[in-house]
Amino acid sequence: MVLIPLACVPPEDDVEDVISYSRETTMGQLQREGEMTIALPDDLGPFSSLGEDGEPEGFVAELASEIVADLGIEATYVPASGEEALELVKEGEVDLAFPTLGITETLARQNTLSDPYWIAHKRLLVPAASAVESAADLEGDGEVCQYEEERTRTDIAELFSGIQRTDVSDFRQCGDELEDGATAATGPDIYLMVLADELDDYEIRGEQLSSAGYGAALPEDATDMRSFVNTVLTDLKSEGRWLTFYEEWLAPVAGRTDVSAPDLSLEEAATLWPRDL
Repeated sequence: MVLIPLACVPPEDDVEDVISYSRETTMGQLQREGEMTIALPDDLGPFSSLGEDGEPEGFVAELASEIVADLGIEATYVPASGEEALELVKEGEVDLAFPTLGITETLARQNTLSDPYWIAHKRLLVPAASAVESAADLEGDGEVCQYEEERTRTDIAELFSGIQRTDVSDFRQCGDELEDGATAATGPDIYLMVLADELDDYEIRGEQLSSAGYGAALPEDATDMRSFVNTVLTDLKSEGRWLTFYEEWLAPVAGRTDVSAPDLSLEEAATLWPRDL
């Protein structure tokens, strides 16, 4: 697999608070090397994408940069999401990844994952002028475009028997369906936020039809690095920086006013999906 670096980003100039880790730890090895490689999605708009200068930007990039800064090293970012990102970790091509895969018990058992940095909720994307406020409003009225991740699939047509839905394999197909007259799109909010950001006058609405956590992935033997990443995430949440990043990148399109940083552990997030579908 060929890796195409997105950017090499140096840490902040002020490194006086950086802890030096022992040579035997994963963090110490990275500090001796002076750099790490991180895989993150490059096509998810404000959630995770490439800026005009070719450098990663968005909510996930902010979290990744905090991890790098706490090590006091540089980072090279490569584009990858989903199963591809997990494979890069397993093959030793990257030191850390942010795969767009909802945490299940199987995923957590087979991979070294951090606690959730985001809890995605399946909701609706509708035109701003639409009267639709919940999934029940769609029963018997129009066509719904549905995009789902295979491991955490929840079929809106099984939740509401009167809904007519079309499944797509690429979430951006739902953008095309909406512009062609579909009543609504549904899927995990990280994808709906991309469409809301790219399309004119669309809003995310409705109840949470399902939920799944997203965690960072690390090499199998890097359990110490997992603890380190969890500590960084915990500090971001408790100090309010997680919410600052949310407000900057996601709040304008998220359609939520009751947001708080995830407080689930990996084990708790895995129990939301006790088996793969």
